[in-house]
Amino acid sequence: MGEVTKEVEDAIVTLELDDNIISKIDARYNDILYFDLLAHFVNGKDRRWWWEAFKSSFSFKTFDYSPDHFLKIIPDLTQKVWLMVEDDQEKFYPIYDVDPKYICGILNECFGFEYYIIDKDYKWLLCENHHGRLIGVGDVLKKHNLSLLD
Repeated sequence: MGEVTKEVEDAIVTLELDDNIISKIDARYNDILYFDLLAHFVNGKDRRWWWEAFKSSFSFKTFDYSPDHFLKIIPDLTQKVWLMVEDDQEKFYPIYDVDPKYICGILNECFGFEYYIIDKDYKWLLCENHHGRLIGVGDVLKKHNLSLLD
């Protein structure tokens, strides 16, 4: 298990979150989903930092701590999303099926790393990179957050 994955797994235990709130995508399907998301959101081939080649991205204003704003940024808090964490010690970045209302709490329990929050209908993606920059992809996310864009 990679260091970032262990951080997330430890956060899940610390916060006592059950499978109804967050569950890791089975390894047999994680790589399939990973490459499907890559093809949909990124130009070109696989790369460590997807945000360097997003298809039609936009930037958010700078926040002191981006996760504190997710409850207003994420367009629909009633639908689960995917949380993909950058863990270069894993074969593919781990992906979690998660209730978006808990993402901030999970990230609060972890050290800093890049992550992607992705709509399960492929309508939008939200990323925070290692520069603390919050980046979005998708018209649904953009329209929902016009007042928060750079």
